[in-house]
Amino acid sequence: MGAEEKRKECHSGSLTGDALEAEDVLANAEEWSPVETKLVVWSFAIAVIALIVGLIVVPTSVLH
Repeated sequence: MGAEEKRKECHSGSLTGDALEAEDVLANAEEWSPVETKLVVWSFAIAVIALIVGLIVVPTSVLH
């Protein structure tokens, strides 16, 4: 079985070692909506704020 035949068989929706190319993986991906972008951005913002607050609170609570 040639490489081209294996590649054609890999288009069945399963990921194998031969089908790990970006266009194969993203071929049937659903559209990314703006709401999802806002959710990701706000999640990162909240995580950064929590990290900063934690870095301020933990050393001060240990030193007292």
